[in-house]
Amino acid sequence: MKIRRDHEYTDSTDTVFALFTDKEEINAKQEALGARNISVEECARDTDGAVVRFVRELPAEVPGILKKFLQPWNTVEQSEQWRICGSGMYKADIAIDIANVPVTIRGTLELEPVNDGCINHVRLGVDSAIPFIGKTLADFVAKDCKRIIADEYEYISDRLDQT
Repeated sequence: MKIRRDHEYTDSTDTVFALFTDKEEINAKQEALGARNISVEECARDTDGAVVRFVRELPAEVPGILKKFLQPWNTVEQSEQWRICGSGMYKADIAIDIANVPVTIRGTLELEPVNDGCINHVRLGVDSAIPFIGKTLADFVAKDCKRIIADEYEYISDRLDQT
């Protein structure tokens, strides 16, 4: 399943990029979104971009048919490889792995400058190769990803309004 969201911010790409790649901000955001046992394993910026990797436990309201694959709390690792592309643009390859769950979540984030701020283009693909139940599992995970993406957008927008 493909997920496409475009999030508009009134702040510059530099400001949003700094928020996305700051260890304390990552911790605060994850905590505000209901995660527990948050650990930022890597968070380093350089002249080419940034590398971000963090692990946390996320809650899920798992339907009975999927309880073999998902728990009420699941360990999720997220990796982001950010590149500075010039002209105020930033791009990241993103990978999200849910421990012991046979789904693949991969995609990109792209911060694009616009006249009155920037747009974060979020593109994710959620797939499962498990026969029969795989589509149901991927659809459930994608639905939860959409919820988390929406919650993150709301949190980031509120956080940027505070600066």
